Amino acid sequence: MNAPDTVRILALLLHNQSLRDQLRTSPSAFIATQGLSDEAAQVMALLDCDQLDRQAEALLSKRRFQVARIIPETWHSLGSTAAAQFQNYMEQTTWPETHQKHELDAQRFCEYLRQQKIPGYLKSEHNWLNFHLHHRWFRIHWVTDLVIGQKRFGGIQVFGRNPSGVPVKQAFCLWRTKGVQSSSCAPGFKET
Repeated sequence: MNAPDTVRILALLLHNQSLRDQLRTSPSAFIATQGLSDEAAQVMALLDCDQLDRQAEALLSKRRFQVARIIPETWHSLGSTAAAQFQNYMEQTTWPETHQKHELDAQRFCEYLRQQKIPGYLKSEHNWLNFHLHHRWFRIHWVTDLVIGQKRFGGIQVFGRNPSGVPVKQAFCLWRTKGVQSSSCAPGFKET
């Protein structure tokens, strides 16, 4: 049996709903378009598509949960479209295969949101994730989407590392977005 070919196509099927739909509606056309070996084609012909859908949903749910946990403000900002946007993103990529796969998945999702100009993308949270992942020692960012107490502010993000190398962040709120001044965010507001 051609195991690498079978594993490759199973991974694709688990990550892509449209490919699973193609397999379900026309297995022979799916096998032909994927250029599978005879052994892999036999395995694909015997797959239970309903079980494959359940397994794919379990993987998607795990990825979705982890990303939402890592970028909670962005996820909340996306509102009811968050799961659908994540599904669209997921079908265009594979799950990173490193010890930081969840963080990299969240970073790639943020990048997808930025590139697609999706309302709800928060550059401020993406900046923090990039800083944390790239092991930088110091960064300053000017942003207009700091989220503090479910309100948005414009201001400055300052990221650094303490002497032990642990990332720390501080935000200086300069104004409330939409041009409204706010006294609820004191300069030097600190997030850790």
